[in-house]
Amino acid sequence: MKRLDVVVIGELNIDLVLWGVPLPEYEKEKLAEDMRFTMGSSSAITAHNLAALGTRVGFIGKIGADTFGDFMVKELSRAGVDTSGIVRDERVKTGATVVLANPPKKALLTYLGAMAYLSIDDINWDIVAQARHLHLGGFFLQPSIRNDVARVFARAREMGLTTSLDTNWDPEEQWGEDLLRALEFTDIFLPNEDEAMRIARAGTVEEALERLGERVPVVVIKQGAKGATLRAGNVRIFGPAFQVTPVETTGAGDSFNAGFLHSYLKGEPWDECLRFGNLCGAVAVTALGGTGAFADKEQLKARMESILGKR
Repeated sequence: MKRLDVVVIGELNIDLVLWGVPLPEYEKEKLAEDMRFTMGSSSAITAHNLAALGTRVGFIGKIGADTFGDFMVKELSRAGVDTSGIVRDERVKTGATVVLANPPKKALLTYLGAMAYLSIDDINWDIVAQARHLHLGGFFLQPSIRNDVARVFARAREMGLTTSLDTNWDPEEQWGEDLLRALEFTDIFLPNEDEAMRIARAGTVEEALERLGERVPVVVIKQGAKGATLRAGNVRIFGPAFQVTPVETTGAGDSFNAGFLHSYLKGEPWDECLRFGNLCGAVAVTALGGTGAFADKEQLKARMESILGKR
């Protein structure tokens, strides 16, 4: 029996969330209604929330030898994530994102820091071998590894793992060939609808689903407050979202990933994977930060029961 259910490879940075913020202007000061210093980055949020759900998770990434890096490791460890695969590099700084949140919208300003230097050479393959599944997030924010993701996934498959990928937004808006190569070795692809349409060069979600489904066995397109749509071969399923009043939306898609993969690794059918992914996405937006609603397991259970009781 494998020691881990999933190993996550990806970025590690902190979020400074400023809530209730009007768009800033140069030379003018604006006031926020609230703030939170919290774990950021797609991969870390997915890993943290997977562990909070009871999945056995390991993490591979890079941080600086600094306070932000210490914070990220501490928060992942507190959730139950195996952090032995995280590399500390004294030559770089752990990255950070300032989140300007004014629900339902937000703006992000990111300093990549150490995540820009994570490479295939940093991967501890002994840890990968202990898992059943490999997930990589933040594809476009990791320039030193993105060209090698196809190789990483191919090797993981040879070792008997299944693979999943979430790209996040491409700041350069190129949606390049390196991603298409990676998709050849991806079992589950988890973009949101804007990302999916740009990657597929499609005008609609349905067209994107069709084109991406020709490359990847399972495509799940996240559609925010509407829900999510899945294609697995000839099977197409739409899962409606749970309706909640959002406090702040950072990490909603990453939390969907956590819920979906948690159910997938339990062997649940696709409709249940969608349902639980949507539930976790809804839970995430009821608190500040991508992991705020998942930090306490009793409160997490109560939040889920409250949302389920409203449907």
